[in-house]
Amino acid sequence: MFRETHFNQFNKGKAIIRDYKDGITQCYLINTKGELLFKFPKNVWADEIEDDNVIFARHDINGKFDFEALFDTNGRQLTDFKYLAIVRGDEEGFFEVKNKERRHGHITLTGEEAVPCVYDDGSCFEEGVAPEMLNGRWGMVNHKNETVIPFDYDDICSCNNNRINAKLNGKWGIIDKFNNKLIDFKYDDLLLFLTRECGSMPAKEGEKWGIIDVFGSVLFGFDYDDCDNLDERGWYKFRQGDKWAIYSCEKNDFISPFIYDEIKYFGNGLCEVKKDGKSDCVDEGNTPISGFKYDYVHHFYKTNLISFKENDKTGLMNTGGKILLEAKFEDKIKYTDENLLVWQDKNYSEYVTDLNMKVIIPKKKCQNFFCGFCSGMIADYDKGYYNTKGEELKLGFEL
Repeated sequence: MFRETHFNQFNKGKAIIRDYKDGITQCYLINTKGELLFKFPKNVWADEIEDDNVIFARHDINGKFDFEALFDTNGRQLTDFKYLAIVRGDEEGFFEVKNKERRHGHITLTGEEAVPCVYDDGSCFEEGVAPEMLNGRWGMVNHKNETVIPFDYDDICSCNNNRINAKLNGKWGIIDKFNNKLIDFKYDDLLLFLTRECGSMPAKEGEKWGIIDVFGSVLFGFDYDDCDNLDERGWYKFRQGDKWAIYSCEKNDFISPFIYDEIKYFGNGLCEVKKDGKSDCVDEGNTPISGFKYDYVHHFYKTNLISFKENDKTGLMNTGGKILLEAKFEDKIKYTDENLLVWQDKNYSEYVTDLNMKVIIPKKKCQNFFCGFCSGMIADYDKGYYNTKGEELKLGFEL
């Protein structure tokens, strides 16, 4: 008898357990008390619980996936199993789908096809409009499937503050939701990811990048060799030669000179950078946290904790640069949640401690946590759940 059980991460107090035995998949929805809330139909492979309390599910026949459907966290089936693919919902309550003929459309949570599956391809709704491709050309439709941007374009992006990147005759420009041209179609690439505070954007001519304002005027000439996005607030990194700099579309200026060998990530007001072989986090004023003393740093998203390495040993500091754990540990910190640390050794076995290195969940061979703590629980993907006290969750039913 072949059997495999997977325990998935909690979200909003609920989690999915998938049990696969002798060719049959059985999924369960539980709460943080280990109580069974819902038992899915056999051979329905339930995915993670999304933030909008929706569960994506697929028919699983001997390990081969068939059509997809949506369930809610009360176990109610919201749509029929008739789509080859359902894409996670957008902020306007619609889900992208592809039918068995691989045609693209949009459905509501009740399964109604607001935009019928008649398009070659498409993307999500933003600001009331969604890109769609028809007969190889791109345009935009509204929630009623009315064409608001004609299908005249080579490519088109989602709407962002009434600005839309569109490609025509091989060149990118910007239009609004009424198809008015805001910036001429003359660029080889445009990176438009703006908050309302952003007044500029990266643009590419030939092989070089520059920066233009939202009206198309050049702010910084086309002198840069590369460009990439750092975060959703309009922060970018630019390369000139072999050095990188940080640019803010909100400030319409570079916040650092071209001094960095590497720029990895920007979040919670900090950016991970590397200079002269040493790593640090810099703030929005380009002020380093620790003075570039360490071989490696990693800022854990939505926390005030930063792990670092010195002489191949792991330590921990806060975002103010205060050392919480000296760099003397062989293992690495994989996650931090609720003031708990998930560690991983060189054999990939994992364990949990608090910030004082008190062991909460002891190390076990092949123990591997799916992610950090969520809803006060952490999932060992193959073995079960633990709470923040290290107590194993006892299920109130048999798998």
